Amino acid sequence: MKKIANVSIDTKITDHYNSCVYMLKCYKNRKALQDKSEDFIYYTDMTKDPVHRLDEHIKNQDIYTKRFKGNVEVSYIELYNDLTSAQIRKEQLKKFRRIDKESLISKKVIGVCDKCHDHMTKSIIIDNDGERKQILQCSGCKFWKVLPIDF
Repeated sequence: MKKIANVSIDTKITDHYNSCVYMLKCYKNRKALQDKSEDFIYYTDMTKDPVHRLDEHIKNQDIYTKRFKGNVEVSYIELYNDLTSAQIRKEQLKKFRRIDKESLISKKVIGVCDKCHDHMTKSIIIDNDGERKQILQCSGCKFWKVLPIDF
């Protein structure tokens, strides 16, 4: 498990998925990030290595997000089994209006985290094989994991 920005990522995730699409909230300064100000922009991209790539954003090693000086927050992640599907989805998300991105990011509260006792949210992903999985994420400690869907 590796802590990056506001999320903890299971480093074994690459055993199951080889790419992901993600959205960051990029704030102009630390105060805006701490206050969760509405003064931010969404940055959407994809990567084969989410741990390394998100670390680059935090350490100001990305050309575009460098101007935000590490004041970024992970808002959304989708996992994929192939790069082509991830690329197609990234292009779709980049065309979304802000209100559409916010609607996509909003999630349903499903319970309480065992670690920090904050709310857990759930989102559903459909991988390239058509298999549905759920992602559980804590709103407090930001721990998340991928689980099969039980019907």
